[in-house]
Amino acid sequence: MRRIVDLTLPIIEGHWRYGYHVTPVKTHANHDPWQNVTYHLESHWFTHIDFPLHFDPEGETSDDYPIEDWAFSDCLVLDLSYVGDNTAITGEMLEKANEKYKDRHFDTVLIRTDRGKKVDWTTKEFWETSPYLDESGGIWIQNYHPKVVGYDFPQDYEIRNIPKKKKGDPIPQPVHEHVLKQGKILQIEYMNNLWKIGTDICRLVALPLNTQHADGMQIRVIAVVEE
Repeated sequence: MRRIVDLTLPIIEGHWRYGYHVTPVKTHANHDPWQNVTYHLESHWFTHIDFPLHFDPEGETSDDYPIEDWAFSDCLVLDLSYVGDNTAITGEMLEKANEKYKDRHFDTVLIRTDRGKKVDWTTKEFWETSPYLDESGGIWIQNYHPKVVGYDFPQDYEIRNIPKKKKGDPIPQPVHEHVLKQGKILQIEYMNNLWKIGTDICRLVALPLNTQHADGMQIRVIAVVEE
């Protein structure tokens, strides 16, 4: 039997961090012949994929990553769900989580902390007390070199501080540096429900919009589990 698990956050209005909103253009209530709306939605809000241009002015865009190369893949879920609040996930911890699969290589790696199970993702607490990857964790991913890596938590420590930053303030993000810029590995951020997969290995389907020259965009991600 095949089971489908949706790993994508819903796109909602009123989130404290995101200014997403919907503006009606034509409506049945206004006696228009059809209904349609305008979405205000930035490319790195909610569950989304990063292409290197997001972090590197000379980086690759969506055009440089043919979807047939990475969007349907064998996936390894690394279980770091034991990690507590404000705790760094190190390269050594990732290596230990990968121990029983060290003789295999997967095109996609998901790092699971169950953050959205422990803390409501719509709250500030989700960001401000989250576990995070330290630089050694970013280096481990770079060296493993999957095509895609996904996270269910804010992977760089400084992500929690971005709303407090002024223009020009430094925002060190070693995971983005090692994974996205140096490794040219695609990142899927703010995934959810990884605990519902129920197995370390699955097939992953990850489909962004066909937006050209993109630095990132929203993406629908599902796990396909054969039982």
